[in-house]
Amino acid sequence: MKFRIIFAIGFFAMGCQSEDKPSEKSARTPVETKSTENDLNSRAKRHVEAQLQIPVTEQYGLKIFKAHLDSDGKEDAIIAVNRLEHALEGAAKNPNSAKMAEIGFVGNHNLLFFYDGGLDQISPAIAVPSSPYVPLEIQFAPITSPNYQDIMVTYRIRNSGYRAFFTVLNHTPTRFFEWPEFDEIGTPRAEGFAFQFTESSLQPRKNIQIYAAKIELADTVKNFFVARPKLLKTSNLLHEFFYLPAKQTYVTKK
Repeated sequence: MKFRIIFAIGFFAMGCQSEDKPSEKSARTPVETKSTENDLNSRAKRHVEAQLQIPVTEQYGLKIFKAHLDSDGKEDAIIAVNRLEHALEGAAKNPNSAKMAEIGFVGNHNLLFFYDGGLDQISPAIAVPSSPYVPLEIQFAPITSPNYQDIMVTYRIRNSGYRAFFTVLNHTPTRFFEWPEFDEIGTPRAEGFAFQFTESSLQPRKNIQIYAAKIELADTVKNFFVARPKLLKTSNLLHEFFYLPAKQTYVTKK
């Protein structure tokens, strides 16, 4: 029996630094990540600013999404950071700024950090190359195990949206699947997709079903780089992926 392996669409980098390093005078002072302080919001803010060397003058977005993401029974969290201002300021200094605008200023301006509740530590940055105009969307679902949640990250590149799936292995979010949510909206080639997770009789990991979805957008939409379409799942099953232990990845039959 032949199988087709799903290959990743995007690229995610661990331990990311911002492209433009601020001077020592403008950068925030690094701090120790681990602390007895219970306020995760304050800890996350300090950690993010130190890791990315964010200057005191920069406005950026930070959101925290909490869930049980591994088997230790402790509440964990994903910290999503958006640096739109950083992206626009960097583009303004670039001689190719017009070309960068054409692709929506795609770069390492959306980032993730993982807070491990068991270790009480926040990870280095995980860069998600994407459009900074649209912050990352974070959702959770029990896919690889019924005992904890996996992480679903939706990001934008031009007029397309992608969903990347992560599970926590050895205290590190590890990507195990990726597929578009919608592609080329605003064109005749536009496609939409919907996801469903079904129980497997062979293993705890659920199968991932991908259905065609109808795309709904308001007639007034003009900027398809930031528009968020409504996706209506149809009964048209396009693909079903299942986990193949021998290859340690999700595959589908040809």
